[in-house]
Amino acid sequence: PRPGFGRPGPPPEFGGAEGVLQLVTPSGEPRTAPFSNGELPVTEQVQDIAASGEGQAYFDQTVDGEHLRVLVQGVGPRGAIEVARPLDEVDRSLDRALATLTIVGLLGIALAVGLGLLVARTALAPIAAFTRRTEELAAAPDLSGRLDVEGGDELARLAESFNLTLAALERSLESQRHLVADASHELRTPIASLRANIQILEDADRLPPEELAGLRSDIILELDELTALVADVVELARGAKTDDDEDDVRLDRIAADLVERDRRRWPGLVYQTRLERTVVTGQPERVQRAVSNLLDNARKWSPDGGTVEVVLAGGELTVRDHGPGFAREDIEHVFDRFYRAESARGMQGSGLGLAIVRQSVESHGGWVRAENASDGGAVVTACFGAHTGPLETPA
Repeated sequence: PRPGFGRPGPPPEFGGAEGVLQLVTPSGEPRTAPFSNGELPVTEQVQDIAASGEGQAYFDQTVDGEHLRVLVQGVGPRGAIEVARPLDEVDRSLDRALATLTIVGLLGIALAVGLGLLVARTALAPIAAFTRRTEELAAAPDLSGRLDVEGGDELARLAESFNLTLAALERSLESQRHLVADASHELRTPIASLRANIQILEDADRLPPEELAGLRSDIILELDELTALVADVVELARGAKTDDDEDDVRLDRIAADLVERDRRRWPGLVYQTRLERTVVTGQPERVQRAVSNLLDNARKWSPDGGTVEVVLAGGELTVRDHGPGFAREDIEHVFDRFYRAESARGMQGSGLGLAIVRQSVESHGGWVRAENASDGGAVVTACFGAHTGPLETPA
């Protein structure tokens, strides 16, 4: 053996930072340098390099529980040089780095969870307020409150939609309250009159026959008015929503039939018609009620021998009378419930006729308009939404 390699006795234990340096002969015999701290086992790969004297290998190896980094280099006929360096310091550094990364990662995850909860709580605060508000409404309805709208995101749009819904509900509830209050007021008068007349009937044996007949006639008239008023209130209470039983309705035929009916009932009036074939989609009874109310309004304001003009063209039904027309202060209120012009206080009716017309027309997606004709008389025009026509010659 070469001087400086190999010593008698067992190899020393691995330790320290010096590492191991040994020569592996072509026959596979290891010869360790004197300053080495142990002897490396000769693997099959190392034997191949030592036998050929050429090549290089670089690998990790564990000897006696110690982690080593090993370099093998062929040195020609002499075999191969094998150098090993302990990796204790590297492993400790890696362990510290792994522990540090683990701690930092856990702290980062905890921080991310905390920030996520904070962001989610902040982002969901409007939804929590929305939920609380809906629960409050379910427990004790109060439609006057509104949600605060901030920003322009989806949550703000949701709050705006909820506020619009509350406003619509508030208007609907207020309208119902007014309807009940107005109906109670209007019903009070005919009921009181009926009660008084019925009380008078208790002394019918003392009344002259002509007064008794007039009293009975008044009672029948008041009952008719009361029945009509109740029917009008029920119609208004239905609201603008239509039912599902919609169908194609011949508006021109309905108008023609109602005009013919009024001609028989009121022979003192002249009815002029020009009806274009028109089909609308809706409920026949509500359409008929609206047209009937338009004709009744024109008849009520027409003088004896007056003319009522009924024109249906382009989907618009126009009814005109030749009476005094609408007063300037009344024209904006003619479609209001229970509204009666000053000049109509002595006439029969409840003030619901044109209000029912507007509700019926709007429930079909249409519109209604009241105005005065240039040469005198009132003109009311109604359009019942989508229509088709003319397809035939005018009626």
